[in-house]
Amino acid sequence: MQNIHPSALVEPGATIDPSAKVWHFCHVREGAVLEPLVSIGRDVYVDKNVRLRRGTRVQNGVSLYFGLEIEPWCFIGPHAIFTNDPYPRAGKSEWKVEQTYLGTGASIGAGSVIRCGVRIGEFAMLGAGAIVTKSVGSFHLATGCPAHETKVICACGDTRMPLGTKAEELVRDCCRRQLDPELLPLAIAAQGRYRALAVAEKE
Repeated sequence: MQNIHPSALVEPGATIDPSAKVWHFCHVREGAVLEPLVSIGRDVYVDKNVRLRRGTRVQNGVSLYFGLEIEPWCFIGPHAIFTNDPYPRAGKSEWKVEQTYLGTGASIGAGSVIRCGVRIGEFAMLGAGAIVTKSVGSFHLATGCPAHETKVICACGDTRMPLGTKAEELVRDCCRRQLDPELLPLAIAAQGRYRALAVAEKE
């Protein structure tokens, strides 16, 4: 039996895994996909063809518009705002979607505003109320208005470290203790990509 609240509107053509949870007054459009272990809170809007990948959790009052790409195990805090048109006008006959990307394990703080066209890296974190106008690197914490990278953050989010911290510090004992057994190997793989990028930038 699917965990879909009776008040939710799920359009024909949407695909929702039986283990996914859809709470009060959500709207899931045709072509949208909710993979296993996804949870969307009250008043969440999932636009057409948006895919919420495994383990992703979306809190209350978030609209996920077409053009948003979300990798597994992302966290999206309450009332975060995403856009998909950089120059919107009412009454305009044509408009261009600019994609926004959330890497595996990324966390979006409550009330953040994310301009379309940016990339939020793997296991990156946005502070509450951040106004994001440019991309954020993997394992980085970005805060402020406009948001900027202030710290390096470990995979579980418990440890904040200075910018420039080496890749070896990104997956720590706290991460091994707390991360879901499915998520920990993804964090270790992301750590490897972070290390490889750091090496490439030095060459």
